[in-house]
Amino acid sequence: MKIVTWNINSINVRLPNILKYLNDYKPDVLCLQELKCIDEKYPSEALQNAGYESVQSCQKTYNGVSIISKIKGQNIELNPVHVTDDEKRSIAATYHDIRVINFYVVNGQAINSDKYLHKLNWLDKASKYISEQLKLHPKLIVLGDFNIVPRKEDAYNFSSDDILCSDKERDALQSIINLGLKDCYNDKTNESPYTWWDYRGGAFHRDIGYRIDLLLASEITHKSIKKYEVHKDTRHKSWCKEQPKTSDHAPVMIEIGNHI
Repeated sequence: MKIVTWNINSINVRLPNILKYLNDYKPDVLCLQELKCIDEKYPSEALQNAGYESVQSCQKTYNGVSIISKIKGQNIELNPVHVTDDEKRSIAATYHDIRVINFYVVNGQAINSDKYLHKLNWLDKASKYISEQLKLHPKLIVLGDFNIVPRKEDAYNFSSDDILCSDKERDALQSIINLGLKDCYNDKTNESPYTWWDYRGGAFHRDIGYRIDLLLASEITHKSIKKYEVHKDTRHKSWCKEQPKTSDHAPVMIEIGNHI
C-alpha cells in the first residue's frame, strides 16, 4: 500500500501534475495540502476519470486538504482539528484498516507573532485529537505539511531563531510523536532529506531546503514500512510538460507491506 503526502500549492493550477503523478506512481492514497479552492471548484470529475475517489475540506484562496484514493474512505472526518471553523487544515479517513490523518499545519510567519501563537494553539488541539484517534485506531498514520523540521539536519541553515525551527514548534511536534508515533523518514540514502525548497534564488538546484513534509506512523504501522521515498523528480520543470511550474514541495511516499 503506497501512501503519499504532497503540498500541491493550488490543486487546480497543479492538476496536470497530480494526474501525471497518479499515472506514474500509482499511489493507493494521496494526501494533498494547500488546495486553495472552494468545494465547487474541486476537480472531482478529473480525479474520478483517473480512477480515484476523493474527499476534501476546502477553503477559498487559502489552506484546504484532501485525500485521493483508489478505494472509498470510511469514517470520514472533515476538519476535525481547527481553532476557527473557517480554517480548513485537517481531514481524516480509514482505508482498509489504516487510519489516515492529513494535516496542513499553520506556518506561523514569525516567532512570537500572533500567527505563531495560533500555530502552537493549533498543534495543541492536534495533539489531543491524535491521542484520541490512537485509542480507536492502532494502525494510524499522521501526515502532511507540518511546517516544522524534526531535526537540525532537516534544515539547510538551521537556527532556533527562525520559524519552522524554533524550540516551541519542535517541542510541540515532539509531544505529538511521543504519543506513540514514529517518524517514517529513512536516512539510509546519500541524498539530502529535504522536501521543500523556496522558489526563489535557485534553492532547489542549490539544494537549499527543509524537511517539513512528514509521515508519522503508529508503532504497529511503522514496523510494516517497506520503503520511504521523496519524489524530487516532480520538482523539475521538465517533469510535467503540461504544467512546468511545479509545487515548491516534493511528494513523500511510504510503502506499507500487505501483512500489516
